[in-house]
Amino acid sequence: MRTRLLAATAVLGTVGVLLVGALTGPAQAATGTYYVSPSGSDTNSGLSPSQAWKTIGKVNGFTFPQGSLIYFEGGQTFTGCLVFNSTNVPASSASTPFRVYSYGTGQATIRSDCAGAYSAAVTADDVSGFQLNNLKVVNGGTTAAGVLLQNQRSSTATKGLRVTNSDISGFATPSGSTSAFGGQIMVLGYAVNGHTGPLDDVQILNNKLHGASVTSNAGPGIYGWGGGVNITNVRVEGNTVYNLGMAAKTTGAGLTANGWNGAVIQHNVVRDIGANVTSCGGTSGIMTYTSSNVTIRFNEVYRVQPSPGYTAGCDWDGIDLDGGTTNSVVEYNYTHGNAGSGLLAYTSTVGSRIWGPNTFRYNISENDDWAKAQGGLMDVVPNAPKNALSIYGNTFVTTKDQSTNVKTGTSACFNFGYSAGTWASGSQLRNNICYLANRGSSGKTGQLYYNPYGQTGMTLSNNLYYGTNTAGWRWGGTTYADFAAWKAAGLESGGVWGDPLLTAAGGGGTCTWSPPTGTGPQPCPQAYTLKAGSPALGAGTPVSGDSGVDYFGSTVANPPHIGADAG
Repeated sequence: MRTRLLAATAVLGTVGVLLVGALTGPAQAATGTYYVSPSGSDTNSGLSPSQAWKTIGKVNGFTFPQGSLIYFEGGQTFTGCLVFNSTNVPASSASTPFRVYSYGTGQATIRSDCAGAYSAAVTADDVSGFQLNNLKVVNGGTTAAGVLLQNQRSSTATKGLRVTNSDISGFATPSGSTSAFGGQIMVLGYAVNGHTGPLDDVQILNNKLHGASVTSNAGPGIYGWGGGVNITNVRVEGNTVYNLGMAAKTTGAGLTANGWNGAVIQHNVVRDIGANVTSCGGTSGIMTYTSSNVTIRFNEVYRVQPSPGYTAGCDWDGIDLDGGTTNSVVEYNYTHGNAGSGLLAYTSTVGSRIWGPNTFRYNISENDDWAKAQGGLMDVVPNAPKNALSIYGNTFVTTKDQSTNVKTGTSACFNFGYSAGTWASGSQLRNNICYLANRGSSGKTGQLYYNPYGQTGMTLSNNLYYGTNTAGWRWGGTTYADFAAWKAAGLESGGVWGDPLLTAAGGGGTCTWSPPTGTGPQPCPQAYTLKAGSPALGAGTPVSGDSGVDYFGSTVANPPHIGADAG
């Protein structure tokens, strides 16, 4: 574990789904609509398919009227790096957008040929209303970023930015660069010239963001970095993010929200992340940092892990509310098979930003922390939270054999560390299922709580615990070996011991769903519904401010069932 020290990206020097399909250009276009085709000529007008331009150089050198649309011919490849800024797009707005699309059959491919620490295949700099739709963007060499959205000049927010229905792959921080800049999509409120230019209303929808293989060096799918908290109203939805092996020393995540205020990250699949990482401060599936009012929901995150196996490093978390995150919620997500914790509350203060209040509710974690990279299925580290932390209605299950892991020991359900302290008033752990059937070299399962420093102040209530040959509950200097001893200690009210009768504990597997549909992964995994006779049924306690809906979309019962199947 560690304090996040994400390097700056530069050194000076309502809920629904937007489906934007491939567009086919008309035979004769109005002024302001331009075509680009390998069969065209840069001496043409560009105003129709028969008068198409030929090169990216022509596009970059043209001054576009307000509301222009550029069509690249589908199924064709164009080599170069597109640059749009106030010079060639002097007037644009969210209501009269500047658009770059494919036309004809299939996606047009932009193959980058630019190099350098801050290079990008497609740059939109202070272009309000910029829209990139239905293109394929590939790294043709050593380009750092696929798409760069930034604002290098203005103190007024650049608004209405869209990247949709595109396939962006292979981009990474160039070898030898001292910057963290690099990835499939960069969303920067701290621009590459050091200017803190704000961005507002950013939507990244229904894209494929990836590398060529699990161990590719490709960087983050989305790397958001604010100048303070100056990236506002962000929606990241319907994306498939995968095969991002990253560099050995990497901070960030498949989806990184840094300096965002007001964001929804939902209906994304994030998988096979961080294969090459060997450092601490490593990588996560989805992560926030110095951000506020972020909702992370309906995502499936799995195989955030080293490959082919664990040698060194930490993290590989499924979902992480990291340092300086405030007023945020993680709900209705399914994490599984990650080398580190399924859910992480990294409670550090960053500058003046005190972590919390934040909430984790109605999530399912299956066989996370298989490498014991973090120590628990749910980690709360490094300090006792100074603002309220609520953890309720989650189902945590592990059936992993950890006896041959490089790191000794077995994963706990909840892991608290690395110092003593008192949790903020209002903090609570209620109505969670901890089902431990993992086993280490000692032959025992992990501890249900691992709280060796004796952190206090949180309300423990109505959690259900189950494990065979369990190592018990570690609280301060005392280990409570069985439920009777735990109950007698008086640290929790309404606690329950017993097999929760889950439909198929450990059998959730990988869900089959398409992120652009705007649904899912629910109702998968059905493995974590409760069977008749479960001691979890009706054994929970109401939680003030609850969303009222459980993981499976059912109305939460009164009193609620324990776990993610609360209704």
